[in-house]
Amino acid sequence: MSRRRTWLIGYDITSPRRLRRVARLLERHAYRLQYSLFVGCWTASEFDAVWGQVAALIHPRRDDVRAWPVAENAELELWGRNWPEDIVIGGLGSVPLQRLLRAGVIEDDTKDGGG
Repeated sequence: MSRRRTWLIGYDITSPRRLRRVARLLERHAYRLQYSLFVGCWTASEFDAVWGQVAALIHPRRDDVRAWPVAENAELELWGRNWPEDIVIGGLGSVPLQRLLRAGVIEDDTKDGGG
């Protein structure tokens, strides 16, 4: 079985239409942390597939989309609103995140204007 890695993906998209398309794509494959910041756990081939789909939706000279791998031993500091209890970044803590993402259990609570 391929090893999964946790990634943060953020974007700044200039067109509202492209922004909606990228947001919908990432909402299907990742958990929305903030308006334009997502976290997901993928194998290398899964990440490549998502990243390729994102690339196909954006305008490369007008839009900015970035992905950062999260180190397995990463520590996370939160100020303000907390994450769902089952979300832990780094090491074995990413197992609950990948389980919740695959099951579609996590709901996007930013739709009510938060985050």
